[in-house]
Amino acid sequence: MNNTQYSKYLFNKIKSLTFANPGVTRETYGKGENVTHKFLIKELKKFSNSVEIDYGGNFLALYKGKSKKIIVIGSHLDSQKHGGNFDGLAGVLMGIILIKTLYENNITPNFSIGVMGIRGEESCWFPYSYIGSKIAVGKFDKKLLHSLVRSDSKKSLFYHINKSGFDANKVSQGKVKFDLKNFKYFIEPHIEQGPVLERNKLPLGIVTSIRGSFRFRDAVCKGEYLHSGATPIDYRKDSVVAVSSLVNDMNIYWEDQLKKGRDLTITFGQFFTDFEEHSFAKSAGHVSFCIDVRSSSKAVLKSSKKYLLSKIKRIELKTKTTFSLGKETNSEPAIMSKKLVRVFEDYSKSIKMKPMILPSGAGHDSSVFANFGIPSLMLFIRNKHGSHNPKEYMGIKNFMTVFDVLYGVIIKKL
Repeated sequence: MNNTQYSKYLFNKIKSLTFANPGVTRETYGKGENVTHKFLIKELKKFSNSVEIDYGGNFLALYKGKSKKIIVIGSHLDSQKHGGNFDGLAGVLMGIILIKTLYENNITPNFSIGVMGIRGEESCWFPYSYIGSKIAVGKFDKKLLHSLVRSDSKKSLFYHINKSGFDANKVSQGKVKFDLKNFKYFIEPHIEQGPVLERNKLPLGIVTSIRGSFRFRDAVCKGEYLHSGATPIDYRKDSVVAVSSLVNDMNIYWEDQLKKGRDLTITFGQFFTDFEEHSFAKSAGHVSFCIDVRSSSKAVLKSSKKYLLSKIKRIELKTKTTFSLGKETNSEPAIMSKKLVRVFEDYSKSIKMKPMILPSGAGHDSSVFANFGIPSLMLFIRNKHGSHNPKEYMGIKNFMTVFDVLYGVIIKKL
């Protein structure tokens, strides 16, 4: 099969293996992610005589070059529940197509090429981002192995790593299996998760930075359930009013920060009253919500959190309610390699292909490798309908266009 045919075969095969009408489901350290892991290793062994699996289940397949230094191409294997087939998977498959091309044409590149399949990037299964990549570089917090439980099974990460055939004890010891000192670059092709490339009809985005975040997933505002007709406004302790005020104030703050040229997004992704007690004839005494704040600037994240906490104190006094934000989770912003951005941009223009230079609003495994000190880059592939949904769509033509750029840079420029 030629590269286009083989790419279609791989995408379609994995879709059939992990189909969950609608979309696909590749749960972290579960059936879908595990079957994808096994199938891809089987395919990689056609082009690589060295496939290593670390203690957390990440795989690294090598194709030898003139140097022991490795350019790693990879992304994650897991998906959202009933998600799309291309998020994460596109990056791993592009790496496979790369070493297939080198193997079939008997080409020895300047650097060795690694294809990496990473476990557990999506935080919907365990409330924590970048599990696999943090394990790969020895930066995973061992205390979380037992405290993190999967959303569907309610069993620990420690349990699921071992059940999938890997070694959670070695993970808890911070053991690293890959030869990280020889990682020259980490490059992550990935579908764009927003509409920018699609709107501009461009196949390739070259990413300059990845936003970090702080999140409160289990926030609560408590007030008091009171009669809707008989309770005057001065006596109310309305949780809906309180949280609505917070949403409105933070949205105004977001707009103000953007006007000042500061990178920021603020999202209240969940907002609901207690269905067992709420009523048509009551003001609400309990609201559960979550907040997700992201920026490519640590300073902006810090100032935004300070503003959020101060705003909550004011709202509590005004509405006579009490907020409890719960446990905080966060991720570090990351800057992509300026050298790699420049090389990929120059090469794209040299072949008359216009790329878009842009930041990533979503978090990705590349941030872990970049913050570990490995020069890293993300390549966005044009994608319809966003991601994290069954309608996710990446045209194979755009996939192959980005592959051509990746292949050209590795053969001619690196």
